[in-house]
Amino acid sequence: MVLQKFIYLTAGAVLVLGLAACDQDEQGRILRYEKGTYLGPTDTQLSQETRDALRARATLQGGS
Repeated sequence: MVLQKFIYLTAGAVLVLGLAACDQDEQGRILRYEKGTYLGPTDTQLSQETRDALRARATLQGGS
């Protein structure tokens, strides 16, 4: 009786872990990689406002 409960508990835990591994965010990701080639989505261009803000931040972090 104890062994049967242990088997059911173990099977349930494996099932829960298996289903948790099927996260929706993991679906559709790149599984085959090409050496030296980025296969992800293309980057969007930064706006002039964002570039100016980054430039100002880098100037402040420069320390001189």
